[in-house]
Amino acid sequence: MSESRNVVIVTGIPGVGKTTVINTAVDMIKEEYGEEVLILNIGTEMFEIALAKGMIKDRDELRKMPTSKQREVQRLAGEAIAKKGKSARAIVDTHTLIQTENGFLIGLPEWVSRPIQPKTVVLIEADSANIASRRNSDETRTRDEQLVDDIRVHQEMCRAAAVSVGTLTGATVRIIKNREGLVEEAARELAETLME
Repeated sequence: MSESRNVVIVTGIPGVGKTTVINTAVDMIKEEYGEEVLILNIGTEMFEIALAKGMIKDRDELRKMPTSKQREVQRLAGEAIAKKGKSARAIVDTHTLIQTENGFLIGLPEWVSRPIQPKTVVLIEADSANIASRRNSDETRTRDEQLVDDIRVHQEMCRAAAVSVGTLTGATVRIIKNREGLVEEAARELAETLME
């Protein structure tokens, strides 16, 4: 590695195909370089903390918790992720903004971003209409409905949030387009960012 930072934060709004891009990139790195990449998920970490504290019963309840409780759990999750990310090349899979009943909660506030010290924040983006279509066909999750224009605005706001993380931590910010049917192309860009 060319620097001591070995964590890349990968974000994208629900339905953008972020998990598929991440998994494909990790497979590429394993095949081409023989290296394992640790995938850490802030949402999973938050879920496990909130579940252990008896605050929720399922993952979709996270965004419905009072924002003060979400912030508390988020801080604990950020600290846990930062410790895990120090030992290996890692991807932190998260959202830059979480839609709550009281507006958007910043997914990477200072108390999460600073401990992690990412080298890069990657935004996975896709066409807003394609995201709406993917969300409507996903039967595995209970997602809030958003109009195509709302999805576009959500992605624009995520860009601003990612730049804020870069400002706080010195990380670079990269946008990778996940075009319909071209997931390998997006994954290749992510793999290059991880191996830089």
